[in-house]
Amino acid sequence: MRWKIPAGVTLALALLIPAAPAVAQTGTPRVETASCPTVVVYTDVRQLVTIDLDTASDRAVRVLAGQILTAANANSLTTLPGAIQTQLGATPDELRTFLKTKVLTVWSMDLRVAVGRTLTNAGAHVQAAAQQVLGTATIDAYLAYLNDGLYIARASDSGPVMVYTDVRQLVTIDLDTASDRAVRVLAGQILTAANANSLTTLPGAIQTQLGATPDELRTFLKTKVLTVWSMDLRVAVGRTLTNAGAHVQAAAQQVLGTATIDAYLAYLNHGLYIARASDCAI
Repeated sequence: MRWKIPAGVTLALALLIPAAPAVAQTGTPRVETASCPTVVVYTDVRQLVTIDLDTASDRAVRVLAGQILTAANANSLTTLPGAIQTQLGATPDELRTFLKTKVLTVWSMDLRVAVGRTLTNAGAHVQAAAQQVLGTATIDAYLAYLNDGLYIARASDSGPVMVYTDVRQLVTIDLDTASDRAVRVLAGQILTAANANSLTTLPGAIQTQLGATPDELRTFLKTKVLTVWSMDLRVAVGRTLTNAGAHVQAAAQQVLGTATIDAYLAYLNHGLYIARASDCAI
């Protein structure tokens, strides 16, 4: 039996955060005395295109251009707002051609400029993350950094950041057919990750099972380890509420209400840092 692993939620996270796990920032975050950078959610312009640009009416194309203009202005992009505004004063065919052939290129250049702006007075982690993204030079990389990786990198520049391991990704053997030795090695890998993440219950539970029979250890890994791990992740989420700001409180409460492993991990490894940035704290 193998566990299915959901797709990851962010690009090159391992390169945005130090490889060695550190103590999680679960206590009181440090509030900046200077003005905090505004948290901007960069719109994926591609998701606005819900019409067929070859067959849509001129009116529908114009509405789409207006939606892109609104998003570009909201994101304070450099070139796209003016380019769209110019095309709205052109012929319908010229506007349609621009949206079909040029808008993504202009938008991509603006995203690159936005990434570059984050380098101003940046710490080592932000510099490394931004330079990697600039080297990758894709829209997906720009958006992943601007909407997620930037905030994790900034947090890393202010103190240790915990990277919570997805235990499911450690399971690369079939627990029904693997040898007792392979099962024991897997248990050791999970124990190492649990200790590195300072989990509450899982380390002791694994240690107990390592002293049990091979069949008992195998049964625990097949039927109970995810439940224990999930409870520990829930505790970790709860700890972030200590002296938390309004955005962290709202994000954590939503995750606790969702109560899934994927939600816990997405919050602990990503959403927490964006919420803290929104609270002007890191």
